Amino acid sequence: MNEKGFFVAVTSSDWDRLLEGLFTADGHENAAVLLCGVSDTESELRLLVRKVVHVPQHQYDIREPLRLKVSSRFYNEIITECLETGLIPIIIHSHPFDGEAWYSSADDFGESRLLPVLKALLPDAIPASLLVTRTAVTGRFHDGHEFRNLSGIRFVGEKFFVRRFDDLVSASASDVYDRQIRAFGDIGQQRIRDLKSAVIGTGGIGSMVAEQLARVGVEDLMLVDNDFIEKSNLSRVVGATKADVGRNKAEVISRHLSETCGTKTSVISDSAIKQEVLLRLRDRDVIFLCVDNDQTRSILNRFSHQYLIPTIDFGTRLDAREGTVTSAAGRVSIVGPDVTCLRCSHHISSERIRAESLSDPERAELVKEGYVMGIDEPAPAVISINTVVAGLGVTGALNMVVGLTGGPNFPGQIYDARTGSTFAITAVHESGCDVCDAVDGVKGLGDNQIVSAY
Repeated sequence: MNEKGFFVAVTSSDWDRLLEGLFTADGHENAAVLLCGVSDTESELRLLVRKVVHVPQHQYDIREPLRLKVSSRFYNEIITECLETGLIPIIIHSHPFDGEAWYSSADDFGESRLLPVLKALLPDAIPASLLVTRTAVTGRFHDGHEFRNLSGIRFVGEKFFVRRFDDLVSASASDVYDRQIRAFGDIGQQRIRDLKSAVIGTGGIGSMVAEQLARVGVEDLMLVDNDFIEKSNLSRVVGATKADVGRNKAEVISRHLSETCGTKTSVISDSAIKQEVLLRLRDRDVIFLCVDNDQTRSILNRFSHQYLIPTIDFGTRLDAREGTVTSAAGRVSIVGPDVTCLRCSHHISSERIRAESLSDPERAELVKEGYVMGIDEPAPAVISINTVVAGLGVTGALNMVVGLTGGPNFPGQIYDARTGSTFAITAVHESGCDVCDAVDGVKGLGDNQIVSAY
């Protein structure tokens, strides 16, 4: 635990509902428990909030403005649920005033007994606690000997924000970013620099997304692609040259970003839907999904909800027959809890996923029979449309992190190149969806469930 961060990740809507129950009109303290999945990587441990459980009024032994005691019956019920589901509890209570959040001596006394008991009854868990005032929050866990601070809270949804509990201060931003700092300040630039990003698919759109992220100052950038540069890519893949034909796309883009921006990237020259690759994505803050197949979209849609990691999904469509363009459009969707489910919003097709998962002969037979059209044909693509769509997606991500546009973030946008218009699209979440439904879905399950189809 000394060498890696320990964060709580929660959706903005869950946090709002939590605060609504913790701060009541009577001015008394209130308590709740967050039931969490876990994401345990080499660099971070994240507790992923799946469910908020407020303490019912009849389960308080004491509830006053400056004192609180929850009945053991309530915690027994929580322990039972955790044993049945594999989830981890975070206990949380309020101090009903403005100002700094700090644990009282009474809090120390109670939690020094409660947290070790929860750990003993849930040996695979690391129970933690949070304390909130009306204007602040702090958190800690008990390592068996003493209290230790959590690293912070990660809020995800239409906005992404990390509130750190430690005193870690980033270094001053470089003069290279002077014009950006004039837009969103030093703190905004630090948030961008600290953003751990991944670009999956480094072709026509992905290469542009990677370049824009590098140029705005993202320093931790992972590139994922198992494909190779072809001659037809040279008109669209930023940084690729004739000498790169036959080389891995992600490695080519990595070299390009190193030479032009000095950006150090990590490269995964493999399929993003393999379990070992998905495991390496768990420590990301934002994922940019720049692929042209629905199978990868489907798995990353699930991954985003399961690990509470916002994913920006890109798609383009250019229909042309005999030199005449009949439609030209692009789509950007912010995927994850509180935003978009690609399945419910009908941005992925079950028939295409099935066809893409078949062997080449089986897929060819489906195409021959007319069940799937054009699945093995290279889609038309033009760099100018890719550029617009890549810019929309990166702008949406920056708006999510630093409020770049000064307005609300849309869960999705459509760009119609024929009319030159861009309009927002509404996210859809259907009841009973096994991805995004609050009960039946995978929200916050983390390592409790395997993601990959492999």
